[in-house]
Amino acid sequence: MRSWSLAGEPRAWQESALAEWRDRGRKGIARVVTGAGKTYFAQMCIADWAADQPDGRIIIVVPTLALLDQWYVDLEEDLGVKGRDIAVYSGEQRATAPAPINLMVLNTARSQAREISRNVPSFLIVDECHRAAAPANAQALKGKHDAALGLSATPERQYDDGLGAVLVPALGPIMFTYGYDEARRDGVITEFVLVNVGIELSPDEQAEYDRLTKRVGMAVRRYKNGEDDGSRLKIVLRQRASVSANADVRIPVAVALADRHRGRRTVIFHESIAAAESIQRVLAARDHNATLYHSRISPAVRRDNLRLFRRGAFSVLVSCRALDEGVNVPETEIGIIASSTASTRQRIQRMGRVLRPAARKDSATVYTLYATEIEERRLQEEAEKLEAAKEVRWQKAEHRA
Repeated sequence: MRSWSLAGEPRAWQESALAEWRDRGRKGIARVVTGAGKTYFAQMCIADWAADQPDGRIIIVVPTLALLDQWYVDLEEDLGVKGRDIAVYSGEQRATAPAPINLMVLNTARSQAREISRNVPSFLIVDECHRAAAPANAQALKGKHDAALGLSATPERQYDDGLGAVLVPALGPIMFTYGYDEARRDGVITEFVLVNVGIELSPDEQAEYDRLTKRVGMAVRRYKNGEDDGSRLKIVLRQRASVSANADVRIPVAVALADRHRGRRTVIFHESIAAAESIQRVLAARDHNATLYHSRISPAVRRDNLRLFRRGAFSVLVSCRALDEGVNVPETEIGIIASSTASTRQRIQRMGRVLRPAARKDSATVYTLYATEIEERRLQEEAEKLEAAKEVRWQKAEHRA
């Protein structure tokens, strides 16, 4: 008999969701806001299923190495699972044999998940399940599973019907929804303020942005006239967005904001690994205890950096997309989104890194840097929809390039 035991007490929504999952035959997708405790809820489901299937196998599929790191730590610390009972499958590590819990990155799960579940009772958990609906990734969902659980703040996909066509048949329907406003009302996510900070492109960057804007207009006309299938338009739009995302001023403004909150636990996001490393070097030179987390760092160092940040040895964690999905750093009080994509999902995920409650944490602040009218308009639309924020402020950057 496995001696797994959950640490802490479940929240009301988690108990309700567990009851719903049971009533639906232990299958379904939980649409739950980032930061509300999806991983703990999944561990409740694991304990519930394992009590009936002590010899079964749990297969946990995650999209990124960052989430794999976080799940591994959480299984040990929150569910009491011994390392010997966890098999890891990724591009960095490959277990030699299955274990009671099999933790794998999505790319690896395409070929491994079905085999590990063969001829044995199995429970499939897919974290950030919207990522598994792409045609190639859907291979990870194949196989016969006695129980299944999908987790995502945003299970719907923007450009296809992957939810209805792929996820629901494999995992079950959306069986529970828990949003920002409910989580804020219940005290599940901390009170937060959004601060949108306007920055200016350099003259050269502005000239390049304007040049690409003209090319966007030309590409739109060609597309409307049937002279192009839209591929050229997408390329030019990405090129224009890159000019803003990689603007030089984003680095000193991010550092200035970290200076303003010196000593408070802070996560800084940038789209570029090189820029993230530059921010960390500048912060270190200014006597901040700052460390890095990104995909080019070895697994052991990544996990150590997370643990040390959570324990307070580092006050600033600088990252790029590696931290977007799932990493649990509830001690974070300040989020600085120095650079981002147009993805609403990415924005929700990054905010979720900061909104988790923690001891002695009364509130959180999320700064977002923007340089163009398009970015500003997107943030305005978000502010109109997001009722859970205590306040939304707009300001100009104090630092100029």
